[in-house]
Parts: sequence; C-alpha cells; structure tokens
Amino acid sequence: MLKIISAAALIAGLSGCYSATRTTVDLGQAEQNMAAARAAGAPDRAVYAWTMADEYMKKARDEWARSDFESAESMVKKATRWADEAASIARAGGDAPSWGVEDALQDSSEPPPTPEPISAPPAEEGSGVWN
Repeated sequence: MLKIISAAALIAGLSGCYSATRTTVDLGQAEQNMAAARAAGAPDRAVYAWTMADEYMKKARDEWARSDFESAESMVKKATRWADEAASIARAGGDAPSWGVEDALQDSSEPPPTPEPISAPPAEEGSGVWN
C-alpha cells in the first residue's frame, strides 16, 4: 500500500516538473522566433505584429516567473504566432510607416499652412468656480 501511495505522489510531482520544463523549452524557442523577427526588421516594418509579440513575451515571462505555467504556455503560443507573423511581414518587404508630417510635406510643393492663433473665450462677469 505504501508503494502505491509513494508512486502516486511521485507521478503527481513529476507531472508538475514536466509542465515547468515544457514551458521553459517553449519560452526559449519563442525567444529564438523573436530574435529572427528582429533580425528581419520587424520592429520597423511590422510594428503592430512586433508589438503584440513583444507584449505577449513579456507577459509569458511574468507568468512563468510566478510559476503559472499554464498561462505562460498560452502566452508563449500567442507570442510565437505574432513573432512569425511579424517576421513574414518584414521579409515580404513591409514598408516602415511614415509617422512624421515631414514625410508628407516632402511630396508637396506647397508650403505648410500657418496655424491661426488661438484666443481665449471672453470672460463673463460673475461666472466661474470662485464667484
């Protein structure tokens, strides 16, 4: 009887070790996918997909550190999927987005419009918080 109980305890203990080991291995593979996406230029060419992959990796590391291996595994899968997407977009030649106004103005031959000054509304007598 004692052998059965000790065998059951050993199996239960080892199943937790497998989960931790599996998640650790998957986390390492996801890091490699992230490195491949970074090398392909994903942070500049696939901004959305790269950001999603990076944030899922951060959350996966956090869950792994808290020993919540089931959640960490879920986050690792999502991070891997987004990292692969980011790498494929970057390799396909996705253009870096032009965020600045300067890029739009370079194409135009007209000078940029001059903004009009903003004036304060007229103050009314007896209105306001302190009156």
